[in-house]
Amino acid sequence: MHQIETLAHRIVTRFESSSPFCLCDCMGIQVHSLDLPKQVRGFCFRTDTGNPIIVLQQTLSKTERVYCCAHELGHLLLHPGLNAQVISNLTNLCAPRYEREADFFAACLLIDPNFDEWSLTYNPLTQEQISSLSGLPFKVVRLRFEN
Repeated sequence: MHQIETLAHRIVTRFESSSPFCLCDCMGIQVHSLDLPKQVRGFCFRTDTGNPIIVLQQTLSKTERVYCCAHELGHLLLHPGLNAQVISNLTNLCAPRYEREADFFAACLLIDPNFDEWSLTYNPLTQEQISSLSGLPFKVVRLRFEN
């Protein structure tokens, strides 16, 4: 997980932002909002020409959009060539591991006191308070502090 944290920090430093939308813009990743089935919050893929695209559920709140965009950006950077369909078709891949890594990447972008205004300064708050105040899922906040 240290490599994921290092990657997130390197990207934030290079582009001087931890906003996943700003980072996507800087990296040429298109982000679209569509009316998706309720159980689908977002997904990412690469076109036949290799262009990366993130699709987010259009009904998400602002906080959910930020988190989901950061999570999908994590998938694009950490798991190139994989998407949900590929993972489900290949039984030897560990989907929970990939989801956990994407969550950790999102947490590294969104919960760090040294980053810009998109980041959450968390000292002296509890993990539960951070989750409540930020709107981030508790499992993501917990994951950030475990590593």
